[in-house]
Amino acid sequence: MTAFQKGIVSLSLLMACIYFFQWHTPDMTIVYPDNCVFVIDKLFSKPMQLQIKAFIDDAYKKSKSPSHLLPHIESTFPAIKSVVIDMQNPEFLNFTIQTYQPIFLLNHEHVVCQYGKLFDKQIFSQAILATLENISFEGAISQKNVDRIMQFFELLTDPILKDFSIRWIDKHAIWLDQKVGQDLSLLVGYEHIPTLQDIAQCRNLRGQISDTPCKDKKGKPCKNSLKWVCDLRFDQQIVLFSTK
Repeated sequence: MTAFQKGIVSLSLLMACIYFFQWHTPDMTIVYPDNCVFVIDKLFSKPMQLQIKAFIDDAYKKSKSPSHLLPHIESTFPAIKSVVIDMQNPEFLNFTIQTYQPIFLLNHEHVVCQYGKLFDKQIFSQAILATLENISFEGAISQKNVDRIMQFFELLTDPILKDFSIRWIDKHAIWLDQKVGQDLSLLVGYEHIPTLQDIAQCRNLRGQISDTPCKDKKGKPCKNSLKWVCDLRFDQQIVLFSTK
């Protein structure tokens, strides 16, 4: 193997290692005297893990008894859901610090988690943030609104979330914009959850109309391509209209 080939192999191995540690970040494990072990959830960002570690370090210096630490750690860090104690191994006392499971992003700034918990996105690792759908929301962020958005989001099927992004204007005007092509949007309400059959009908109607060449008021071909909106907020009726 030539020096050049060895260099290519080394570079490939380095990139593979970087990729592995980015997407397979382990929990942070801290071992203290007396075989007391704290494991911090990998869903936390590195800065957040270090903040929690610093808190534990400081508390452990004052008192080596975890009973003095546990009542305060969850109130200090609201994103901590629970501290699980594992006493199966009598030689070790293991504490696993867990956070809430992230569900989706809100305005690329906040993370909505299980039970409707809302946190700043800086709390969570980039690896988990990269997997979350973002919902654009206009209006004041309140617990009532978060709960409503979360309920709507969880009723959507995976194929719909894969193909459409969500813009929440209010509970009566929720836009689902096609991610690829961007020539079709669905307009729904909080109580009008679209189905795959609804989307198939919208695309079929759009296809029928799109076959007709677009002309402006003067009868000339349209300069800009039209975007189609399929309004699904009515019972037993689909309204299709175009926008520029």
